[in-house]
Amino acid sequence: MTLHDLYSLLPTDVTQTLQLKDETTIPKLPEAQVIVIPLVREAVAPMLIRNNDVDDITDMPLTGKNRVLMIASKTKGVERRNGARILRTLGVGGRFPTNKTYIRDENIREAYDLNTYVFGDSAKSAGGGSAIYSVHSAVLYSDAVSVQSRAESVMDQFRQGGISEDGGTFDVETKSASSNIFTTRYVIPGTLFVQTLVMTGRRMTATALDHLLLSIGLSGAYGGQTAITGTNLRTHLAGIYWGRLERPVNAPKILLEQLTATQSVAEIQAGLETLFQRAYPGHYDSGTLSAHLAGLVERFERDDPELQQRYQAAKQQMADLFASWFVGKEKKSAKTGKKS
Repeated sequence: MTLHDLYSLLPTDVTQTLQLKDETTIPKLPEAQVIVIPLVREAVAPMLIRNNDVDDITDMPLTGKNRVLMIASKTKGVERRNGARILRTLGVGGRFPTNKTYIRDENIREAYDLNTYVFGDSAKSAGGGSAIYSVHSAVLYSDAVSVQSRAESVMDQFRQGGISEDGGTFDVETKSASSNIFTTRYVIPGTLFVQTLVMTGRRMTATALDHLLLSIGLSGAYGGQTAITGTNLRTHLAGIYWGRLERPVNAPKILLEQLTATQSVAEIQAGLETLFQRAYPGHYDSGTLSAHLAGLVERFERDDPELQQRYQAAKQQMADLFASWFVGKEKKSAKTGKKS
């Protein structure tokens, strides 16, 4: 199969009209379609992966090993920001901060954009009303789970005198240098993670799917403190797969139960391809998908006119969708939170 086979199945419209009390425009109702992109994430520099615990790495026991756990937001947040940068560079969106926007009738066509449609967002009414303008993400990220055990993946680094997230020694409370002694635990280069990106409901248009791929392709720095060092995680595509119904293989636990234990990216990619090709009727291998992504990156770098045109069309399509959906006749006014 080719990518054309998949793209021919994607919708071109994102809205539909219902005749209720008045004519109402809503997002196109979901249909039976599932698209999955399995990923191998490779640590290429020391990383911090933690949540609330000050010192420790986030982990969990899974399929016989205690594994490093990178929650979905650690990767999705980076790629959502990449997507916003892409839109800003092309002049077609990304003008408002995620989850911090206030919606007015006059800004809805700019506040929400293609990035909102792909990665989701929510905002409140600028008029102080109770209305919440929520957009569900079209792509669902699983947590990324390490192939190796925590014992194989984590390095302890003893340090004295540093307390802040940037590794500095200044204590803002005492106004002096810190003499604290503590241990920082890093995920070491060479650690591999498996993760799946799942799109359900036949919502992704061709441009939305390419925008997701481009956002993944521009990724670099993930995690907390060590993100200041630049690129620390490399992403390898393991193909793209589709069908009408979702399969259990999308869950990292199921993947890890069936994957052969190895520290080779190529072997894990091959294993993922085998598992997903058995599960889904439609598939496109990792080599050709990676070539497609490389082509998108190259076109973005040189301001390809056809890519610009597609993004401009998507900008108009998304503006029409969100304006009709959120400030139409049957929607709450963004200014007052009351029926218009």
